[in-house]
Amino acid sequence: MTSESDPIKLKDAAQHFNLTVSTLRAEAGRGRLTIYRIGKTDYTTPNDIKEMVRLCRVDPKARDFTLTRRGNIGSSGTDRSSSALAAANETVLRLRSTSRNTSAKSISQKSRARQ
Repeated sequence: MTSESDPIKLKDAAQHFNLTVSTLRAEAGRGRLTIYRIGKTDYTTPNDIKEMVRLCRVDPKARDFTLTRRGNIGSSGTDRSSSALAAANETVLRLRSTSRNTSAKSISQKSRARQ
């Protein structure tokens, strides 16, 4: 009787977990699976494969669309995106108004002084 921490041949592990040997080797290359090389044979353990599966978990993607309701009228994210655009435009205007003046006059005076 084998335990979850006893080494098994990579080929047998792949067959038992319905994977391919190349998949197990690829995951080992990515650092998600521990492989033991004894002689010329590669081994792993069921615990190592279970840990690999845990590390391979993909978190669900956030939703791209949300619907907001105002009273009886439904609106999409358009109101929010318009608001965000307006805020971004305000930021640009504020940044432009506080920038240093680099007019042609000040540049041309410096170039004349060098001549």
